[in-house]
Amino acid sequence: MTAWRHRLLHMALAVLLVLLPTQLINAPHAHSASVTSGNYYASTKPTDGNPDSHGALVRFQDSLLFNGNQTDTVGWRGSATAPKTVTLVFDMLRDGPLSNISIVSKSQNEFWTFDEIKVQYRPEASPTYNTAKSATRARGLLDYRLDVPMGDKQARFVRIKLTRTNQYLHIPLSEINFTIGTGTVDPTPAPALTESQMQQELTRADSIETGNYYAGVTPTDGTPDSAGGLVPFQNSKLFNGDHTDVVGWRGNATAPKSVTLVFDLLRDHPIGNIMIQSKAENEFWTFDEIEVTYRPEASETYRIAGSATRDRSELDYRLDIPIGDKQARFVRVKMTRTNQYLHVPLSEVDFAIGSSSIGQNPAPPLTVSQMQEELSRYTRMVDSYGQYLYKDWAGKVTSDAQLQQDAANEATKLANVKQDLTTYDQYGGFKALGKHTGTGYFRLAKVDGKWWFITPEGHKFFLKGVDATSADDWGYGTLYKNADGSLRDVFDGLPDSGTYGPAYSGNMVSFVKANLMRKYGTADWETPWRDITKKRLIDWGFNAQSKWSRDGGLTMPWIGQITAPSDVMRIQYGIDPFDPQFGAKLDRHIQALNIAANAGSPWLIGYFFDNERGWDDAVMTDMLQRTSTQPAKRAFVAYLNDAYDGDLNQVNTILGTSAATWQDLENTKIIFSKVPVSDRTAFVTEASKAYYSAIQAAIRKQDTNHLFLGSALVPTWHSSLEWNVGGRDYLDAISLDVYSNSASYLKDYEPYDKPVLNLEYSFSTHDRGLRAINAATRAESIAERGNMHKAFAEEQARSPVFVGSGWFIYYDQAVTGRASDGENYNFGLVNQQDQPYSAMTDVMRDTHRRLELIHQSPGPPLSAARTKEFDR
Repeated sequence: MTAWRHRLLHMALAVLLVLLPTQLINAPHAHSASVTSGNYYASTKPTDGNPDSHGALVRFQDSLLFNGNQTDTVGWRGSATAPKTVTLVFDMLRDGPLSNISIVSKSQNEFWTFDEIKVQYRPEASPTYNTAKSATRARGLLDYRLDVPMGDKQARFVRIKLTRTNQYLHIPLSEINFTIGTGTVDPTPAPALTESQMQQELTRADSIETGNYYAGVTPTDGTPDSAGGLVPFQNSKLFNGDHTDVVGWRGNATAPKSVTLVFDLLRDHPIGNIMIQSKAENEFWTFDEIEVTYRPEASETYRIAGSATRDRSELDYRLDIPIGDKQARFVRVKMTRTNQYLHVPLSEVDFAIGSSSIGQNPAPPLTVSQMQEELSRYTRMVDSYGQYLYKDWAGKVTSDAQLQQDAANEATKLANVKQDLTTYDQYGGFKALGKHTGTGYFRLAKVDGKWWFITPEGHKFFLKGVDATSADDWGYGTLYKNADGSLRDVFDGLPDSGTYGPAYSGNMVSFVKANLMRKYGTADWETPWRDITKKRLIDWGFNAQSKWSRDGGLTMPWIGQITAPSDVMRIQYGIDPFDPQFGAKLDRHIQALNIAANAGSPWLIGYFFDNERGWDDAVMTDMLQRTSTQPAKRAFVAYLNDAYDGDLNQVNTILGTSAATWQDLENTKIIFSKVPVSDRTAFVTEASKAYYSAIQAAIRKQDTNHLFLGSALVPTWHSSLEWNVGGRDYLDAISLDVYSNSASYLKDYEPYDKPVLNLEYSFSTHDRGLRAINAATRAESIAERGNMHKAFAEEQARSPVFVGSGWFIYYDQAVTGRASDGENYNFGLVNQQDQPYSAMTDVMRDTHRRLELIHQSPGPPLSAARTKEFDR
């Protein structure tokens, strides 16, 4: 009976082994006691211990170090030429959690020993090794054992460095054990590293493991980091080797767009590489831009290590920034989201130590207040020409003589450029598309189902403008000193204020003006600049100065701005048009602007009023909370009175209010969500009518000849469709500012059969220290900027209501930021050194030649709406 039991037991075990998955039997990281499969390689071939002494790759299962017999020894005998350090690297073939590493070294006598040992590890995703433990060994300790608790940290590779201070000592190693912990095991073994790859592992950089970091905005996710304050590296999720752990900053309506972290490495280190990893759950966990800066202790300012953009679809993001062993104690990482509702995730940060010397003594760690000061330290950005310091490119200016040679070359190239009066009239009207009534001024007309400008001479005109063509526009300037008179330490040099005095104004400097003076001469730079600018615009197919500052010496059609009176009543950014004094304020202000001086100019196309400010839900929400002192609140209650036939009870029921009279309702706070959408839309429409009717009337008192082109509104920001179109009967055209790669926005406007302009659009790259305004308009190269313009411009031209656009802007903004708000976008047709982006403008030239024909050609509108034909 016993024999049968034994036989049945053996049969059951055999069946069980057949059914077990082979990867569980063989996997070194299956949850058995120890890792049993892998290879190791020694920097110096052992002199003792067969087969390990054969050198090369040694399999764990063949090695004396993994045979379970601690009396077997692998050794490295000393000699006059023996290295003082022997390093072994172990490849466990896949990532897995380790709970402990044990190292046993049994010695025959005190001459068989080592003095120091360092144990390091790295998971596959990490570029560097982290130190698990360092220890010393007393020479009299013959039976030595070191246990290194690992806390279930993930690792594929382990590196053990054994150091003897006297090279005549013999190094013994008896047993190695990697105990498997609890956690995720990579299910598939990777190809084993080759001998040459293992040699590279021996020299792979160490990581900086000691220090603190501070986040300018306290994280919302990731314990203990989310507690804020100073976070030691050894406690942080950012340094635990597990890139699935995330420290996060959740977005909301009040969240800052940028999150900056400063890392104190406690002493200067040579940094070989900075690695940043960000693992996202979905496309709403991301950032759009990242910039990494550093400074050594001796420097007062930061330098840029690198910057990059991130595609929102890139969920597993990793950035490596090699910085060539630059010395640094402090590193800042700035992450920017263009939409503050996005959540910013950060998974892992690694500072790889380079090969030069490390600061001798760690300095006292910076306090929280000192780290806060680090966040506001300056970063050196540009040279004395305003060019980004951290990149070279073809044509980068190195001398005034180079600028002057650029001027001579371009003058030769464009010597024969002039307006083609065979194809166009003097205003840019396209002659081949027929002659219409010329009134001596620009007008708008609908011809054969398509809206057009008509020039003063009577030809169809499609606006192809450039914004801010004036070199005197201080939007191109940047602050060189602060309001308190202190200098901004972001420049390696500044233009001489004596020689280039016109390039300075108050606390601002304009590299554009300084470079134009360097290029064309300090005495009369405007004349050659104006000549080459006019030729450029003609050559590139532009036909107008379309928005913002214009150069009065350039004879081209132009659009003027009428600013809003400073004393208007506002609700947030929106103007209250129900103010009984609104019309009078407009009259006084517009008369003071003296627009009547241009009333007889045939070159002036028309005006836009204010800029990018309308009514949206935020304005309505605020207005509803106000009292009868706000004219718009009184007007809203009057609207309700009329809309509901004076039935206050019904209105109270709808709004959840209990006003006894209509006057009481004027002083009652009304909840936005209680107001029916139809009433909100209807009232904003009425507000738009009141607004634009008053502005039109005020303009007409000073100028009856030119067009009223709306307010250059952004469809999705600080405005709404009902506002944009509500007052259309008082407009000649609706003007918008649309930074997009799609003209689909026009579908919303085609049903209203009103001409539409896009007075600000652009395409830009994230390069040379400049940024792109958003992901939709970000190009990968200068040439792609031209291609994106082509696709967008042609799509807009196909709409029957679209009558033209204005490229924002002629020059780039300053790398060091626009004085008013810090914007530093790559918007320009020309850089601040007055060098055209030819790879882009060459494409634009060809595009512009086709736009009139594209707009003229028959085809369906972007929407399916049918419209009536009439002239205006």
